[in-house]
Amino acid sequence: SAVWSRLVALAGGTGSRFVVFATAAEDPARSAARASSALEAHGARVEHIPAAPRLPGVDVAQAVRDPALLARVGAARGVFFTGGAQERIVDTLQPGGHPTPMLEAIREVLARGGVVAGTSAGAAVLSGIMFRDATDVVAVMRGVLRDGEEIDRGLGVVAPGLFVDQHFLARGRLGRMLPLMQSRGMQLGIGVEENSAAILRGRELEVVGEGGALIVDLADATTDAGQGAFNIAGVRLTYLGDGDRFDLRTRAL
Repeated sequence: SAVWSRLVALAGGTGSRFVVFATAAEDPARSAARASSALEAHGARVEHIPAAPRLPGVDVAQAVRDPALLARVGAARGVFFTGGAQERIVDTLQPGGHPTPMLEAIREVLARGGVVAGTSAGAAVLSGIMFRDATDVVAVMRGVLRDGEEIDRGLGVVAPGLFVDQHFLARGRLGRMLPLMQSRGMQLGIGVEENSAAILRGRELEVVGEGGALIVDLADATTDAGQGAFNIAGVRLTYLGDGDRFDLRTRAL
């Protein structure tokens, strides 16, 4: 409730218009209905944008260019991505790494001061680099990080250079975040726990909800290439609970 109510408040409060993308879902109609119900219960007006590969009778290549659907997104103050398989989102909105008109419309919502948010897969796609399909944490630690397989381009909605992962503590995902960040030269990561949100506005990050989030900072991290296997030292971990704020530039809590 704390997360949903905050999303609606950030989009303008009661009556604010949201569009829901269930693009990642196996059952888009069901997934969109659940997210819409939660947003509506906290005062939003919600429309489902039918741009999902698992939605019967929908041509996603046409949907992401449909003027009527683009107008609906353009009129919204909030965009919400449901969970599922994040590769479906990037393959639909950014096929081959090329932004579609729909992705540009979503970015414009954010540029106008609106909200772009997501849960699970819908959160994973928000950074510039994402895990596409990397369920085996040990394999990632052993160096299995292939473009288009385990990792892929995300939508690049959050601050440049910030990596996002989710279900972070419940699924023990620190072990897969560190090798990816190290290999891509990324210094900051945010691992969001379940029933929580990490709200990014400019350089400030605020955590809302009961699970919290973990900041992973590699600014002073070192590695010993002579060991011949993944290793890292000097990583700084900062746990943020409900209401905690973190400055991404100064690293001040």
